[in-house]
Amino acid sequence: QYMYGQCHAPVASLCYGKAKKPVAEVGCGAVALYNAMTAKGIPVEFENLLREMEALKMPWLFGVFGTKPLSLRRFLRKNNIPFKNYISLQRFKHQLTDNHVGIVCAWNPRFYGIHFYCVLPQDGQLYSLNYISSNQKQPFDDNILSVTRFIIGYIL
Repeated sequence: QYMYGQCHAPVASLCYGKAKKPVAEVGCGAVALYNAMTAKGIPVEFENLLREMEALKMPWLFGVFGTKPLSLRRFLRKNNIPFKNYISLQRFKHQLTDNHVGIVCAWNPRFYGIHFYCVLPQDGQLYSLNYISSNQKQPFDDNILSVTRFIIGYIL
């Protein structure tokens, strides 16, 4: 079952990183990774995912800033999950096809922090699972994802 936002129970109050920040504030990377694993049919318990991310030193400044943008590679490699990462938005969008799942890390508007979210291509359309907090997948308007805001994209 997908998570459509990091602010939903039961995960919102879980702590991430040594700074003990709640997932509701800094857990977008974990939620995006969880959703990508779910989309690929790889079973994972969210609490175990958080622990593994912490063990792999993925929290950024002890979790104060969430997850380090490049650190998702650690988790994917350790778990033998095939992936490619892209620093070019155009290449990322070109490679994100119906048989793949994407994870985007981008600057928030006005460059106020970063945000991770899962992107599912289906029938030529893009949908996001945790770009905004909702109770369902949302059509994804990739026009808001500019070259200047894009940090890295992973395709599984």
